[in-house]
Amino acid sequence: MNRVGVCLGTKAESLARLAPLVTTARVLPLSYFTLHEWRTSRERLLDEALRQEWAAGTLIVRSSAVTEDTATGSQAGRFRSLTGRRGRAELAAAVDDVFASYDQQRPDDQVLIQPELTGSRASGVACSCDPSSGAPYAVVNWSEDDRTDAVTGGRSASLRISYGAAYDRSATAPAPLLAGVWQLLAEITELTGQSRVEIEFAVDAEDELVLLQARPLVCAATPVTPAAHRTVLTKVAERIADARHAAPAVLGGRGVFGVMPDWNPAEMIGLRPRPLALSLYRRLITDEVWARARHRYGYRDLRGVPLLVDFAGLAYIDVRASATSFIPRDVPTDLAGRLVDHWLERLVASPHLHDKVESRIVVSAHAFRTRERLAELADAGFGAEDRATLRTSLRRLTNRLVSGRLWEEDLARLRRLDSARVPATHAPGCAAGQPGCCGPAMASRLTGCAEFGTEPFAALARAAFISTELLDDLVAEGVLSPAEKVAFIGGLGLVAGELQRDFTALDRQPFLKKYGHLRPGTYDILSPRYDEAPERYFDWSSRRRDSDRPPVFEPSAVQLRRIDRLITREGFTFDARRLLHFIGAAIRGRENGKFDFTSVLSDTLVEIRQCGERLGFTADDMSYVDCATIGTLTGDPAKNRRVLREAVDRGREAYADSRTVCLPPLVTSEHDAWSFVSPQAQPNFVTHGRVLAHVADIDAGNPPQGAIALIASADPGYDWLFARGIRGLVTAFGGANSHMAIRALELGIPAVVGVGEALFRQWSHARALDIDAAGGMVAVLP
Repeated sequence: MNRVGVCLGTKAESLARLAPLVTTARVLPLSYFTLHEWRTSRERLLDEALRQEWAAGTLIVRSSAVTEDTATGSQAGRFRSLTGRRGRAELAAAVDDVFASYDQQRPDDQVLIQPELTGSRASGVACSCDPSSGAPYAVVNWSEDDRTDAVTGGRSASLRISYGAAYDRSATAPAPLLAGVWQLLAEITELTGQSRVEIEFAVDAEDELVLLQARPLVCAATPVTPAAHRTVLTKVAERIADARHAAPAVLGGRGVFGVMPDWNPAEMIGLRPRPLALSLYRRLITDEVWARARHRYGYRDLRGVPLLVDFAGLAYIDVRASATSFIPRDVPTDLAGRLVDHWLERLVASPHLHDKVESRIVVSAHAFRTRERLAELADAGFGAEDRATLRTSLRRLTNRLVSGRLWEEDLARLRRLDSARVPATHAPGCAAGQPGCCGPAMASRLTGCAEFGTEPFAALARAAFISTELLDDLVAEGVLSPAEKVAFIGGLGLVAGELQRDFTALDRQPFLKKYGHLRPGTYDILSPRYDEAPERYFDWSSRRRDSDRPPVFEPSAVQLRRIDRLITREGFTFDARRLLHFIGAAIRGRENGKFDFTSVLSDTLVEIRQCGERLGFTADDMSYVDCATIGTLTGDPAKNRRVLREAVDRGREAYADSRTVCLPPLVTSEHDAWSFVSPQAQPNFVTHGRVLAHVADIDAGNPPQGAIALIASADPGYDWLFARGIRGLVTAFGGANSHMAIRALELGIPAVVGVGEALFRQWSHARALDIDAAGGMVAVLP
C-alpha cells in the first residue's frame, strides 16, 4: 500500500485523513461540519455528534476555518476553541461562538468537535525543520503541563525546547518523549509527502502520544538538504572537540561553553553575529582586553588566552577560562584547579544558571555574605583550610581594590579616549573622500579604543560587579532597604536617566550631538545610530519638561555606623564612606565607560561603511568583512575592491552555514551538535514594581509608548526606549547586572531580564503581560 500522498486540508480534514493511517500516535475521535451545514441542518448535526459514545464526557469545540493551517499561514490561535462543554445546549452554544469568532462568514468554514483530553502529562508543538532557517531539525517545544494548550496558548512558564538532527543516526533523542515525537514527525512527513510540517501533540495520562493537529509549516527560508546540513554539523562537532583542549594557563578538566556567562555574547552581539561584529567584539574585548583588565585587578593571569570561541560563527564563552580568571592570583594552583572543576560541575548539573555564573556559581570577591557562600564548599570536599585560604585571598583582593587607586586610574584612562577619535596615521591616498581606504588608520583607531576605552571599561565592569554584590549584601544584612538601594542607584546620574532628562530639556540638535553615536546594536554596522534615524527612536512631539533629577542618596549616621561594623567584622581596612564612594563610582564608571568607548566604535563603523561605499560595497556587504581584513586595506582602490570582494563572499558563505546551526546555550560535548534540550531559563526580575500593559516587539517595529517593550538583548544601545515612555521591559538575554537591568533599576521600571528564547518567543506573541517583579511572576493575558 502506498502511504504517501495524504493531502492536508483544514484542521478537521487533516485529522480525519490521518487518523486511520498514523501508527506512532492516536487521533481523538472527531466530528466536523461546515457553516452551511450547521445553518441548514443544525439539529441533525447535534443528534449525530451526541450519538457518539465519546460524546458522553466533556467536549472541546475547535475552530477549523478554511484560512487556518494553509501553506501560506497557520493563523494559529486566531480563532476560538472552547473546552469543557457538556450536553446539547452547551454544545450548540459553543458551535455558534466558534463560528462567530471567524473574521468572515464563509459557507465552507468548519467546526471540529472532539472529546476533551484531560489529565495530559505534556503537550507541545513540533516542526520537521527549524522555522527560521529551514534546516532539517526536529524541533520540539513542549511543556510538562496538564493543559493541552500550555504551549500554543502561552499559558506556561515552564517551556522547554529541543533540537535534533533526526536524519542522522548519531543524533539520539535526549528523552523518550522526544523520541516518540521525532517518530511521529517522520511518519507525518512520509504520509503527506511534505518535508515541512508542524504538529501539535499531547501525552495522555497513560503516556500515549496523541496527535492534536497537523499542518504545513510556513517557512520562507530556502530548504537545507540533510547532506549539506550533516557536513556543517560534522565540522561543528569537530570544532567543539578541539576547543575542549585548554591552553596551559587554563585550569579545569573539562570544556564547557556558554552564550551568557561572563562577557555574554548573546547579549552583546547576538547568537549569530555577522563576521564584522564578531571580529570587533573579539578585537575590543574577548581576545586580550578581558584578561589584561582582570589581571590588573589581581586575578590569575590569562593574558594571551581568548575568552570567546565560535562554532560555525555562533559565539560562545569558554567557561573554563572564565572560571579560572575569577580566582585571585595568590590562590595555590592545586586549590584553584579544584575550584574550577567544582564550579564547572555545578554549572553542568544546573545548566539553567548559565547566565548567573558570576552570582550563583563562582565566588570572585569578598562581600558581607561571602562566608555563607564559601561554607557551601564544605559539602563539595573543600576543607576548612581550603576555604580559609580562598577567603583570605578574596578579602585581600577586594580590600586592595576598594582602598586603592586602580579603579580611579581606569576612570582617568577613559579621559584619554579622545586620542583614539582621530587616527594618528593615514596611509597615502587614504584621506577622507578619496577612493582609497584608511585600513591602517582604522586599525589604529581600534587600538586606541581598546587601550583607553574597552580595557578600562572592562576593569570598571569587574569593579561594578563587585560593587553590586556589596550593595546587595548591605540589603541582605538589613542595612539598606530594597527601596533605598533603588534610591542609591537612581541618584548616581547614570546614562539612561541623563538621556531621559536631556530629552526633555535639550533641543533636538544638542541632544543628538551628545547621544547621536548610540545604536541599539553596539557592534552592528547595520544598526542605525540615533543621529542617523532619530525619528525611529524618538517622538519629539511627546516631550514633557517635568523630569527632575533624583536626589543623591545620603545614608544616615546609624547606617554608616552599621556599615563600619560590617567592614570591621570582615577584616577590611576602608570605611563606610570609602565603600559607598567606590560602589557609586564603579557603577557610574562602567556605564559612562560604555557610553564613551561606543562613541569611538560607532564612528569607526561609520568610517567602515563609508570606505565600503567609496569602493562600491553596501553596509550589508561590509557586515561580512572581519576587521582584520579592513586593517589591511591600502591606498590602492583596485586592490581594495579585490580584497573586499573575496572577504564579502567568504563571509556570506560562512554566515549562511551559521544560520543553519542550532546549539544549546550551554555546550558540554560534541554530541550537542546533533541533539540537545535547552535548559529552562530563570528570569531576573528588576525592581519590586508591577505593571500590566500591552506588548511591543521592538525589533518588529512596534511602537513602545505605554507598552512593555520586548527586545532580544540587554544592549544599552536601547536606552532610547526609556525616553519613549515604556512601562516595562523584557529581554531574552542578559543578567541581573546587565546594563539594561541597571537602567531599569535606576528608573524604577519593572523588568524581566534574560527570560530565554522560548519564553521570549511566547511572550512576544501575547497581547499583554502582567509583570509582578516583587512576586517574580509574569502572567500572559489573552
